[in-house]
Amino acid sequence: MLRYMERSTIYYLKQKGWSNVQIAEFTGHHRDTIARVLREEVDKKPKTRERTSAVAVFDAQIAEWLDQNLSVIRMLELARANPDHPYAGKDTAFYDYVRKIRHARKQAPGNLALRFEGVPGEFLQIDWEEVRGLELSKAGLEPQTRYFFAARLKYSRYMYVSFHTDMREETLLRCLIACFAEIDGVPWAVVTDNMKTAVLGRDEQNQPIWNPAYQKLAIEFKFHPDVCAPASGNQKGAVENLVKFVKGNFLAGRTFYDDTDLAEQCRAWLRQVNSERPSDATGLPPAVRLAEEQPQFGPLPAVASDYGFFDCVVVSREGRIAIETNRYSVPAHLMGRALTARIHASRIEVFADQELVATHACRPPENARVIDPTHAGGRLCWQTTRARDGLSRLVVQSFACRDELCPRDLPQTSLGDEATDDCAL
Repeated sequence: MLRYMERSTIYYLKQKGWSNVQIAEFTGHHRDTIARVLREEVDKKPKTRERTSAVAVFDAQIAEWLDQNLSVIRMLELARANPDHPYAGKDTAFYDYVRKIRHARKQAPGNLALRFEGVPGEFLQIDWEEVRGLELSKAGLEPQTRYFFAARLKYSRYMYVSFHTDMREETLLRCLIACFAEIDGVPWAVVTDNMKTAVLGRDEQNQPIWNPAYQKLAIEFKFHPDVCAPASGNQKGAVENLVKFVKGNFLAGRTFYDDTDLAEQCRAWLRQVNSERPSDATGLPPAVRLAEEQPQFGPLPAVASDYGFFDCVVVSREGRIAIETNRYSVPAHLMGRALTARIHASRIEVFADQELVATHACRPPENARVIDPTHAGGRLCWQTTRARDGLSRLVVQSFACRDELCPRDLPQTSLGDEATDDCAL
C-alpha cells in the first residue's frame, strides 16, 4: 500500500498528461498498481505489515550485482543457488524488489534535475516574510511587526500578497484559499518550504510529515503538496524573488497610515505589477499569461467561500476542547473522545465521527472559556449536587466540633437549623 505522498505524486503526474506506463517507469511501481491507485482515494490509509521481504537478505549482493551490470535473470539464478540461504520465492517478487533498488540508485542527488519551468496551471509557490519596525503614521502607534504572505504562479509569474499580524496555521490556510479565489482556480501543485504550519518534519525515509490541516486542505482542494529540501530556497526561486520585490519595490519609500491603508495600497500595487508591468522573465504582464493558465486550473470546491479547516481535538475531563488558547464545551458524555473540529471564519463545528455535536462562535485567542449550558447534562448536575452535599456535611461537622470544645460559652441555638440555612444554595 502506497503512502499519501506517493499516491499524490501519481495523481499529479496523471494530471500532467502522463500515461500509466510512464508513471510506472518514473515511480518504480507496476502499471497495474498505478491504475489501481488512480481508482482509489488519494488519502487512502496504508495498511501496516510487519513481515519483511524474502529478498531483503540479498541486499548487499544485489548492490554488487548492479555494479557489475548483471541482468535481473542472472541475479535470480545466483540467489536461488546461494548455499547459505537459497531464494525460494516467486520470480516476480524478486524482480519487483530489484526494480525498486535500481530506481532508487537512478534517483541519486547527482542525477536529479535542479530546475525546470512549469507548464500552464502547474506550480504555485508560497512563502512568508517578516517585516519589523514598520512605521504607521497614525497617532499613538509604535513601530509594528507585520508578516506578509506571498504567492506566485511559476508559469505566468502572477503575484498575490497580503499583510497580517501573525503566521498562524489558520492564517496560512485562509491566505491560500484567498489566493485560489484571486486566480479563480486551483493549481496542480503548491510548493512551500519547511514552515511548521505546513510540514511537521521528516520521516525515516526523508518524506515530509504534513500538518494534518494542510494535508486535509490539499485533499479537499485537490492539489499536490510539494516541499523544498531543507535550506534550499532556490527550489522556489519565483516566490523568493517576489519577497525581495515586495521589500524593495512596494515597502521601500512608502508611508502607511494604518493596517487598512497598508492593505489598500498593497492591492493597488498588485493591480499595477500584475496588469501593466511586463514580467522580466516572460516579457508579458502576468495577467496576460494568467488567462492562458486558468483553463488548466482545477475548479474551486463549493466550500471555498466558507471553508472550515481541520483539527483533531480531545475532550478533557471538564467536557472541553482546546482550540488555540480557548476552551469550548461539548456534550459531557463525550469526555475522553477524540473529535474532529472544523474551524470556519466565524464559527467552530465539532463532529463525533460524522455527527455534529457542538457549534460555537469563533473567539480570538484570549484564554476564553466558551460554554453552552445545554452541554452540561447529567454529569455537571451530579458534580454540583455532590459538592453541595459535601459542603453541607462539612458545615454541620464544624458546628458539632465547636459545641464539643466550648459547650458552656456558646448560646443555645439550633445548630442543625443554622447549618441548613447556611447550606441552602
